[in-house]
Amino acid sequence: MKQVSLSKYFIVAAVLVSLSFSPGFAAKKKRLDQIKFPELNTFDLPEIKKTQTGNGIKLRLIKDEKLPLVDLKILIRGGDAYDPTAKAGLAVVTAQLLRIGGTRDLQPDQLDQRIDANGISINIGSNIDFFTISLSCLQENFSEAVSILSQMLLYPAFDKEKLEEIKTQFNSAISRRNDDPGSINNREFNTLIYGKDSPFAAVIEYKHIDNITMADIVGFYKRFFAPDNMLTGIVSPLEMAEVKEVFEKHFGSWTNTARIPPYPVVKQQMHDFKVGFAEKSNLNQSYLSIGHLGMQEDIRDFKEKAKIMVFNSIFSAGFSSRLMSRVRVKMGLTYRIGGGIDTEILYPGSTSFSTFTKSESTMDAVKAIFDEINIIRKEKVAEKELKDAKDYFLNSFVFRFSSPEQILSNALTSEFYGIAEDFRKNLVESIKAVTAADILETADKYLQPDKMIVFILGKEEDIRGNLSDLGKVKKIDISIPPPAQEKIPAPTGENLAKGRRIINTLIKGSYRGYKQVKSLEVLADTKMTISGRTLPVGVKSISLYPDKYYNEMSVMGMKVEVIVNGDKGVMRQMGRERPLPQEDIAENRFGDLFFILNTEGSTEYQYLKETEIDGNIYEVIYLFDAKKNWLKLFVNKKTGLIEIEEKMSKLPGISGIAREVKSDFRTVAGIPFAYKSKTYVKGKKVGETTIKRIKVNPPVDASIFHLEKKE
Repeated sequence: MKQVSLSKYFIVAAVLVSLSFSPGFAAKKKRLDQIKFPELNTFDLPEIKKTQTGNGIKLRLIKDEKLPLVDLKILIRGGDAYDPTAKAGLAVVTAQLLRIGGTRDLQPDQLDQRIDANGISINIGSNIDFFTISLSCLQENFSEAVSILSQMLLYPAFDKEKLEEIKTQFNSAISRRNDDPGSINNREFNTLIYGKDSPFAAVIEYKHIDNITMADIVGFYKRFFAPDNMLTGIVSPLEMAEVKEVFEKHFGSWTNTARIPPYPVVKQQMHDFKVGFAEKSNLNQSYLSIGHLGMQEDIRDFKEKAKIMVFNSIFSAGFSSRLMSRVRVKMGLTYRIGGGIDTEILYPGSTSFSTFTKSESTMDAVKAIFDEINIIRKEKVAEKELKDAKDYFLNSFVFRFSSPEQILSNALTSEFYGIAEDFRKNLVESIKAVTAADILETADKYLQPDKMIVFILGKEEDIRGNLSDLGKVKKIDISIPPPAQEKIPAPTGENLAKGRRIINTLIKGSYRGYKQVKSLEVLADTKMTISGRTLPVGVKSISLYPDKYYNEMSVMGMKVEVIVNGDKGVMRQMGRERPLPQEDIAENRFGDLFFILNTEGSTEYQYLKETEIDGNIYEVIYLFDAKKNWLKLFVNKKTGLIEIEEKMSKLPGISGIAREVKSDFRTVAGIPFAYKSKTYVKGKKVGETTIKRIKVNPPVDASIFHLEKKE
């Protein structure tokens, strides 16, 4: 039967195709712009039933009997906006620990096993204005799922090991935050708009994570997580009476009361410059944002909201917007450009526009954006342009309510912010009423070019033209502040002179062979321990001094190559290649003993102290330069050898001061090399290396330092 039906459809399709190509049929076709479309049908939203538990949990239900599933979403007022300045990240750390930290009766692993065994999904997260909890399960497991969730919220264990795991993950993310230029652009622009101490532009640093204590987490949890602060939505086949009964059973004993602090205030930032520029030498294109602090949304003014939505569509949102048409289509400077007027409900949003372009076309892109801003502030938009923008919203509005889950999520958000239930209907009617004069008025009101700040991330020497043509320029430092280390005393003439004397003694004594080193080849086996897992790594490094370096690492059958030639370098991995930033090259070169013992002038050597470790007396020298690179050397007074080094950990996911303890010294070509070493961070061993072979001044094939891709 199926074959017969399909054949019937194929015959009909064939007839239609043949008709469409016949002269008579073609003559009757209309152009697309001549077709008259009827008005869109109105659509009705399902009923949202409302009640609350005896202790104040608000329950909202959409009954949906299509599938025997329950989807639950909870909004809890709180979140990132309430993070203390010195402890940015506290909200999200609290949320994550509530999820994975176990309960009074369940260890973390037991909690996960119970969740998985019942086919339940539970996630807890943090946004700027609220915490979110999402839960999904089969209808038959609903009571069990709510029981587990209640234990997580009423009786959290806040496991210490899980807290350390979360902190490690955060520190890993911090160490990699400058890998993505788009993220840098967003981060630094927001900092310029809101200020570095604002929770709306918070940049989580190592020090913030270190500052967060278990007492902070418990206090933050008690302040926000309470039944009277929970707005709960459920989509399921269940009746409201059943839902309420389950919540009363498992949450009814919870008596904590929320104590919401005042919402933070945004302060207007005053800058004495027009352009903030951050150097990233490994980029061949610039990432940029232009804009200023915006306005706070009036949730009662749906007419103003409609004007802003239509304006954004015309000017900067979508493929047919003015910015896209000019900067991408006509000028060919970018693949993507966007932004617009962003009004937030509890704090001012930003009016901003962002894109990326080739380094040499940076100035052209900036000027084009300002040109379009000036045009739309002076000239009315065309009626067709206005109609297309309005039609886009009117025709696509229904897709914002395409599922019960989406409908309920929108309803929860509206209730959370106090948006009236008829706002949606009024907004649709207001969009229909927007005029060209409204768009001109909106542009003049919200776009203020004189107040706009420009942020550019890129390679300055490749930018065509002068950034100062746009206005006064300030250089922005995007380097990642290292984790806290012991307080280093201020350098003095005396301790600098003593540090230099000790280094000179090494150069003339145990390490004098370094004066004759031209090349070096090292073959080693390393073990790295990351998140409790030990990975074996094979390492082959070849140095051709003073400025060529090749490093090959084999990790789980995967080869990673790092090649440096002068002030340029690349990393190759799995067929992909990315350039190395010059600052990374300089930092790695700084820690090489060849440069420590063979260069003068750029590095300072500060004597710190004499200390005893494992029965040995060491003189500690602190090396630093103007670029904030630093290294500590522990010189054994008896042997004259550098037996311990300290520097910032570069291992993924491991932040802090890495202490490398060297042993099994052997002399090769008059130079002492440590054939074994162990590395510790915060007292835990994270690495172990065994040298298999060292060659001093071997012949080197210079072709291995070529930076061009190998065919």
